[in-house]
Amino acid sequence: MFKAEFELEAITPIFMRGADQTKAEIRASSVKGLMRWWFRALAGNYFGNDVVGLRRAEEFVFGSTKQRSRVIVEISKIVGEKRRVLFKKGVIDKRSPSNQLRYIWFSVNLLARKNQFDEYYPAGTKFHLKIEALDEKSFRIGLASFWTLVTLGSIGFRSRRGAGSIRFCGGDLEVLDDLDLKTEFKNRGELKDSIERAVELVGQTLNKSKLNVSNVSYPVLSPNTSVVTLWDPKRGDPIQALVQFQREYLKFRRNEIDKPERIVFGLPINLGGKGVESIRNRLPKIRSERRASPVIVGLIPISNELFVKIVKFKTKPFYPDSDIDELVVWSIIGKFNENLRDSIVFGKLEVFS
Repeated sequence: MFKAEFELEAITPIFMRGADQTKAEIRASSVKGLMRWWFRALAGNYFGNDVVGLRRAEEFVFGSTKQRSRVIVEISKIVGEKRRVLFKKGVIDKRSPSNQLRYIWFSVNLLARKNQFDEYYPAGTKFHLKIEALDEKSFRIGLASFWTLVTLGSIGFRSRRGAGSIRFCGGDLEVLDDLDLKTEFKNRGELKDSIERAVELVGQTLNKSKLNVSNVSYPVLSPNTSVVTLWDPKRGDPIQALVQFQREYLKFRRNEIDKPERIVFGLPINLGGKGVESIRNRLPKIRSERRASPVIVGLIPISNELFVKIVKFKTKPFYPDSDIDELVVWSIIGKFNENLRDSIVFGKLEVFS
């Protein structure tokens, strides 16, 4: 059995629930599910549109209803007092970070008021995560997937809008160092090198050659289908850093683009009032269909400074229903990049031209 244990710290609040939907819980099964997602993003460089082959590789490592997982994830030693979103029934606590981030974390407050969500783990919460694997191949893939989740992603509810950002702060970090995956970054170049190494590591472990990936139907962490950028909010406090991002994001959506152009940031979206006359007959579908945002936002420390990390994926199609897909303007994501002036670490902005 191959195993490693890591200590992690929440940079931003973690909104994650268990069987009791009103109680906070950091769930190993949820983290493992996110590892699977990032594995597909890494392995897509070697499978492209061979979705059947990708699924087989994923199931070999992470299991399925037909075969047992070769990777085991366990959570333990959670250190941090849970806090509440609500002040009292139906009333949001003004001290809650979701109050300051009520635009990008709007659904946290919405569910709290409906008594469907309340507790969360605040920034600074620490916990241990152990990864065990039955063989070295699965162990290496599990580690690469987990490293990418921590470095580029987040965990829990509203993880695509900055909640649940975590960082490595202890444990068996030498295991990742031996794979040339850094857990602390002195500069952006080290982050770029580690991202490229995570992609390379999966290919080497699967004994697969890299493809010239493009026009894929799922998110792939490739220079041809994604861009990773960093933006300096000039704020050391995590919540205030996200408040700065929220201000720029809100200003862009309201002032720089037309209402139908907002669709590219995810579905459902409630479009109303002026500016939607040309798509009025499609509004019921736009309000009811679901599509996760292709823009993933989080926080990452670089050389003791806090940056907003933004991972942008382009897929084809955006949505399988052609009525919606033909409305999507991918260049809006490139325009947002230029408006925000975030700097590119991995990939190229031409993806969204």
